[in-house]
Amino acid sequence: METKEPASSSSQAAAGKAGHRVEKERAQFKKLLISNPNYFGTLAGSTQAAVKAMSTNTSYEGLACLGFNPNLNTLEATVEIKRSFGYDGDLCHDGSNEYVRFFLDYGSGWQDVGLVSFNAHDIPDALDCAKHPEKPLFYVLTRDIDPLTDFCGDPILPKARAILSWNVQPTFGDPNYIPIWGDVLDAEIQIKPRQWNFVDLVDVLGKQVDKKLKLPPLFEEVKLKPIPLPDPPPFKLAELANLYSVKSGVTKAIEKAIELNTSVEPHRFGLNNLQSVLKSGALNPPTIAAKAAEWKAVGLNFQAALAALEDTSGDVSYEQLDCLGLDYNREWLGATFAIKRPFGYNGDLCANGSQEYIAFWADWDDTCQWTYLGTAKVEVHDFSQVPADGIHYTAIWPVNLDPYRMPCDQPKVARLRAVLSWNTPPSTTNPDDVPYWGNRLDSHVQIRPGETGVIAPKIAAIGGVGLAYIDTAFTGMTNPSAVFGFYSTPTDPYDNTRMCAFGGLVTIQAAPVNGYKYRIWVQKDNGTSLQMLTDPVWVVDSGGNGSYHSPGIGGFFTYLDSSQNINSMVANAWVPGGDDLWDVRLELFTFGEAFLGSTPWYRIQMDNTAPSATITVDGGECDEYTPGVTITGEFVARDLHFGHFGLSTLPNTITTPSNQPVTATATNTETSLSGDTWSLNTASPINMRPCGYVIHLEVYDNTIVSSVPGSHNGNSYDAGFCLLKP
Repeated sequence: METKEPASSSSQAAAGKAGHRVEKERAQFKKLLISNPNYFGTLAGSTQAAVKAMSTNTSYEGLACLGFNPNLNTLEATVEIKRSFGYDGDLCHDGSNEYVRFFLDYGSGWQDVGLVSFNAHDIPDALDCAKHPEKPLFYVLTRDIDPLTDFCGDPILPKARAILSWNVQPTFGDPNYIPIWGDVLDAEIQIKPRQWNFVDLVDVLGKQVDKKLKLPPLFEEVKLKPIPLPDPPPFKLAELANLYSVKSGVTKAIEKAIELNTSVEPHRFGLNNLQSVLKSGALNPPTIAAKAAEWKAVGLNFQAALAALEDTSGDVSYEQLDCLGLDYNREWLGATFAIKRPFGYNGDLCANGSQEYIAFWADWDDTCQWTYLGTAKVEVHDFSQVPADGIHYTAIWPVNLDPYRMPCDQPKVARLRAVLSWNTPPSTTNPDDVPYWGNRLDSHVQIRPGETGVIAPKIAAIGGVGLAYIDTAFTGMTNPSAVFGFYSTPTDPYDNTRMCAFGGLVTIQAAPVNGYKYRIWVQKDNGTSLQMLTDPVWVVDSGGNGSYHSPGIGGFFTYLDSSQNINSMVANAWVPGGDDLWDVRLELFTFGEAFLGSTPWYRIQMDNTAPSATITVDGGECDEYTPGVTITGEFVARDLHFGHFGLSTLPNTITTPSNQPVTATATNTETSLSGDTWSLNTASPINMRPCGYVIHLEVYDNTIVSSVPGSHNGNSYDAGFCLLKP
């Protein structure tokens, strides 16, 4: 974010100039919560009375969609910003934060899978070139997840939840968190199947012979190794007719679907077959006659299906595009759609299935002229059951917005269009074309301010953190209040006034300068260990396909387009090690390898040393105590870049519950050199049963390890004791 002056004005003042009134509960939100954390009555168990009960107020922001990209394993929440005021300042000021916390439920309860945020601002209302209001503005928030997977015979369709909260982070691990200003949205998603393994094969064979089979001992060591299988071929017309028509041999699931009036029309499942005639140019009577005979052979009427297709336009009974927005952090477009029926997608997960195509268009400069950007696709399939509101997917398309940026005092709003089309790509030349099966959707988005595209060497982020948040000139540490580039979440989640070092693998990201090349050099800050980074870079394209990008002779890397390298990775195999200061520099070259210039040396501080962690029990290790006593001891939790510590008693299970140690030391504060005290009351809140126990200490620093949130250097220590029967 470009900032021209300190954040001294508020939304109240800015809105007042524009003739808008921001209510006290919004304009003084932080002040009211500080005075009374239960001011709005949402803090469970609080002893303070609510002053004005309010929750899940969506008058300023709301959740429009929640979807999942199975190729990238990313959850995508679309947030709509509805007003021109009430966001704590314009683009030249700090603004406010819109937080979204994501949860997944595979059937046994909600699991927290992470937090993302973006910076919201006051942006004046306006009409676009087509005289349509530019509000709401649509922002996409993306969270990478590592989902549970299974083979195609066992579909995984978890529920997802997004909790949107303005200016307050939703509590970690609380799927029932009630936002004050914000929203909650649930959706069912589909996880991409993993490859088959030998266990899957034995299971399927056993079901076919109605007998539980055992894997031969010879295969025990490789039972979970993937079995590469060729992609199943697309169903032929006869196979689709058999799958979706009332005939002998159809499955009970299909029969039930037909009873519920969810059978599939021939001009739906025969779309590609019909398209081969419609797109062939001049009509060829012999070809039409042959097609008619092919359809008749499987009991279908070719002419009737063709006529039905010609009468079909923008049919959304099977799939529908619901949201279109821009990821403010990653700068890619996200279009969320739902499939609404259990059948009509050309086979289940073990079959070839079909494709939902999404063509993206933009009018960056509000000229009412659309520019085609590209077409993404997401594979979809039949399922035995689909919830009432469907299964939700998101397709993404990376964009380079550098040529369209404006200064912070000139907000840049652009028009977007997406066209969803089932199993046949939409037009790439006519943005107004309406597909047979699918729909078209327009929206408005805001482009992050900054300099316009200049051909110059640039590094955007090191270690997952934007350069603007790193003191690259002196300490090499992150600045207070630093955030991760992809998530806009604090680099130190426990105390974001502290600075962070870097550890483990350090990634380097830079927006592409298409048609040019680059090299990256690193050295220790004392001028030694100079080296060029020539390890291949692992890149992921917009379809979720990963590959290594290798340099040419001389260490020159060619910049990849944003659709080929959606994360803008230019180095992600560098592991400096140690606790030294390192310098990083990027050089820019023409495609013919003529030198154009380089960035300054950017300094980063490494920290790969684990924290100090020790704990003792007064009376000695493995001492024996009578149940009901209070046990005491000391512990040390320290680090140069301290993060937090945790104390616990083990075991702590249903059969052997235990009380937890307490200490006066705050969990994000390191202890004294000699250690601080802890105590454990074995009689409260429960009477701990006779058993052997361990006091477990975990200590973490706040170093950003391997360039991702939530990964730090850690250490642990245990001290045991016994409670004996009286």
